[in-house]
Amino acid sequence: VDNAEAAKVLLFQLAFENANSDCQAVLLPIKGKATDVEQYIKLCQNVGTETHKASMLAATLSQLQVNKNAIKCFNRGQEGHISKDCPKKRQQPKKNKCPTQLCPRCQKGYHWSNHCKSKYDKFGQPLLGNGMRGTQPGVPQTNRVWNTSQI
Repeated sequence: VDNAEAAKVLLFQLAFENANSDCQAVLLPIKGKATDVEQYIKLCQNVGTETHKASMLAATLSQLQVNKNAIKCFNRGQEGHISKDCPKKRQQPKKNKCPTQLCPRCQKGYHWSNHCKSKYDKFGQPLLGNGMRGTQPGVPQTNRVWNTSQI
């Protein structure tokens, strides 16, 4: 372009059109008012490119295709789905089953040992542990010294 004024207008127009969407949003208020391209550059140099980074990351991740046949279910060992999407797993609802063996703590019933409320075992002997009580606040704890002659 031979005309200097036309070249300047064309330069600003091309600089605006070639900027990404984040820079264009920043440049829009000064479009037509800027005196040189340096103003455009200074405004765009610190534009948060988070949107640009996110769009580039999304484009990259969309190109990565995982082969569905390579995925294997850890639940049944079948290919084509993962364990959380397993159709067999959905058919079997989880049940809180009772144990098939006697309680290892009291040996008296078919219940889990963490649910055992018995204070005595099957022979009538007291079970170890203080149950749910724990130490009581305000009760003095005695110090036990086994051999005082060595002190």
